[in-house]
Amino acid sequence: VNTWLERMPFWAETSHWQGFGGDAANAVADAPVHPFWQVYRACYRDSLSGKEQANLAIFDGLLEGKPLGRLSSKAALSALFIMLYPGYPVLQLPYRLLQALLEIDEQLNTWRYRHMSMVQRIIGLRTGTGGSTGKDYLRSALASHAIFRDVAALTSFLIERRRLPSLTRSMESRLGFTGHHG
Repeated sequence: VNTWLERMPFWAETSHWQGFGGDAANAVADAPVHPFWQVYRACYRDSLSGKEQANLAIFDGLLEGKPLGRLSSKAALSALFIMLYPGYPVLQLPYRLLQALLEIDEQLNTWRYRHMSMVQRIIGLRTGTGGSTGKDYLRSALASHAIFRDVAALTSFLIERRRLPSLTRSMESRLGFTGHHG
């Protein structure tokens, strides 16, 4: 998943980003942070409540190249972009794949919870198979065994659709949508 997300071509296609974000973003187009993410960061920062300010530091880490768990920053930002603009034809299947991965984790957690409840009904507080602590072991597994936790964590960086930065016409065309995105 990480390798697939890292191959998303949108950031290297500079011709599709010309004029994005106005003069402020273009003045720093050679900066280490892509102009889209400069503009998005401001939108994201403005959407945070006081209790959520720590999220901005994690987001800034992504922009600085720090991984998000097992996802590289490049992969995490590509996945976030897909989650932000799922309505574009080119992004619809990638979005559905990301949602399917989250659904896998959700279904596995549902199974783990039901298994834990069954174990409690059948053996109570006795030792489980293999010498485990039974119910307590299964309870800890609920929180610690998510496979796609890093993809799920990206939802912390979403903002309201109406506040999303408008993409350039060239990028909208690249994503398969020629009209106004709304």
